[in-house]
Amino acid sequence: MDFSNIERYLDSFVNYEVIPGFGFAADDYDLGHVRELLRRLGDPHLGIETIHVAGSKGKGSISALIANALTACGLKTGLFTSPHLIHLGERIRVDGVCVSPEQLDSALATMQPCVDAMLAEGHWRRFTYFELISVLAVLHFRSCGVVAQVVEVGLGGRLDATNVVRPDVCVIAPISLEHTAVLGETLEEIATEKAGIIKPGAAVVCAPQSAGVMAVIEARCAASGVTPVRVGREITFNIREGSLDGQLLSIRGASGERLIRISLSGTFQAENAVTAVAALDALRCRGVALDDECIARGLATAQWSGRFQVLARNPLLVLDGAHNPASMRRLAESLVVLGVSRQPVFVLGFSNDKDVRGTVTELIPLGVRIVLTRSQQPRALEPHEIAARINDLGLEVVSEREPLAALQRARGIAGEGGNVCVAGSLYLLAEILRWWQNDPTAGIRWASSPDAMTLKKVR
Repeated sequence: MDFSNIERYLDSFVNYEVIPGFGFAADDYDLGHVRELLRRLGDPHLGIETIHVAGSKGKGSISALIANALTACGLKTGLFTSPHLIHLGERIRVDGVCVSPEQLDSALATMQPCVDAMLAEGHWRRFTYFELISVLAVLHFRSCGVVAQVVEVGLGGRLDATNVVRPDVCVIAPISLEHTAVLGETLEEIATEKAGIIKPGAAVVCAPQSAGVMAVIEARCAASGVTPVRVGREITFNIREGSLDGQLLSIRGASGERLIRISLSGTFQAENAVTAVAALDALRCRGVALDDECIARGLATAQWSGRFQVLARNPLLVLDGAHNPASMRRLAESLVVLGVSRQPVFVLGFSNDKDVRGTVTELIPLGVRIVLTRSQQPRALEPHEIAARINDLGLEVVSEREPLAALQRARGIAGEGGNVCVAGSLYLLAEILRWWQNDPTAGIRWASSPDAMTLKKVR
């Protein structure tokens, strides 16, 4: 899919996903320029059922689960997420179908004259890459006639471009330390930013949180006059069955007990699924007709790349976007629960703003062996820089600068019947996925002996 035209345009604006620093760190930052652009476009983000999802980890999975369930219930549903792994169109989907280059070019043709006019006026804040892709998303949703939209926050919440929506349901996924230079150095400060999506009149659903984070969220809810539904309190669950093929969950809430099957593996995905169920229940309480059987079908068929994604079974190859201590701890827990933690080999790469040492420390109990590498992302750390941060942890570590060479090295270390996991960076995962999808023999050669693997560099 050729998005080169739209990418050239978006790349002419600052993209804080790929360069250090964040534009809204200034005290006077607000979203007035985004609201004005949307006003000139006829406010395409308003007037439809809206679920707004913030958090540190799991918000993409939660968004995908909700959107797939809404589609299964017969509602034409838009899904906006970030970042993309393979191509730009992944960020904007309607009923699971990625936007095409032609559709995105059409949305750009509608938006660009308004952007140009505002820039010419000279008194509006200059837009960012993410702000404009967010506007393109809702323009596409309007052109497709969606009746519901699931919108994932990009960064933080209070000042994120998506916080112009008027949500029917606000969802707060698990919050952990991340982007501390912008969002705050404590969990409570970060929670304050993310809880900024909560608005009066909207239902609020909250995934399990630490006590301090929950106190911040509950205070924001009280100030907004709403009572949150908390996973683990108002709605509870247990995992009946779990495997690499998915999980069977028993969920108990205000409407009684029900069994839900999901095709996503990992204990954290169970929490994400229950959070999604609570959000769907909240939407139903607001009068949206959602059938239990359709919800169950939508949850059972939902997929989400890069979160405990099993690419191969023998040797096992798992991709997971864990890049901070909290998410790496959950990944390690899932490997243990699923019985695939026997001296796994990890291929790891990190961006330069991550807590590398704290994240890798979570893997020590697994007895891991590690191959360090880097993605092509500008903020990626060099393998030797990662090694310097973890050199006293007592781990077996080697380095391969090219991701596919690192994967080949890990395959050789793991041997037949071994376990390989790629983590630390979504950008690293994207390069592995791109190779896997573009090379029809990748899976065959992965299952062969390590010597059979000749990996082509993916551009």
